[in-house]
Amino acid sequence: MFLISLEIKKMDLPKSIKNFISIFSKLPGMGPRQTTRLAFWLLHQKKESQNNFCRAFIDLFSKTQVCPNCFFITEAEQGKKSSNGKLCKICENPQRDKSIICVVEKETDLLSIEKTNKYHGVYHVLGRLLSGIDENKKLRITIPQLLMRIKKAKTSNHPIKEVILALSPTSEGNLTTYSIEKSIKDLDDKIKVTKLARGLPQGGEVEFADAETLTNALEGRK
Repeated sequence: MFLISLEIKKMDLPKSIKNFISIFSKLPGMGPRQTTRLAFWLLHQKKESQNNFCRAFIDLFSKTQVCPNCFFITEAEQGKKSSNGKLCKICENPQRDKSIICVVEKETDLLSIEKTNKYHGVYHVLGRLLSGIDENKKLRITIPQLLMRIKKAKTSNHPIKEVILALSPTSEGNLTTYSIEKSIKDLDDKIKVTKLARGLPQGGEVEFADAETLTNALEGRK
């Protein structure tokens, strides 16, 4: 990968292409080789297709926002991008059981669980997991907001009865699970805290588990 990067730097490419490669090679699963191929592929597309790609990127950033309740991504209100915006469709759905919160690391984990059609509560997206190495991660994780959400729910029509910790069984996932479980018990020891059953392989990730595995893990939680 390092040699490929050096080769690209030696090439006499236009600055705009070099900039594209530099930025897009930082995407998950992408590197200088894939990004270079993508850049040239895009350049050979029809103008209409190029404009569609441009609009898709602009809309991605300008027409979405974070749900202020669960931190899932939702559509932004017209012309507004605010953390105080409208709730996502899951949070505002009256058919969802607001007394059960499923805590996930990232949005794609939420989508994987939704595909099972077996969970009917609400969610909370942490954004990342705690790490024993990088203490700064604690500043960018929504555990405090989760605890505040549970605290506020005590005086609402939907007090929290159960929190499902649907985190990947990795070292960071286990650390985060332990930290959240302890914090919730300190806050209210009457709340049931459950974890996914070990249908998930040790070290595996929720995002890549199939629907059947996730269904068994949800139904067997304890």
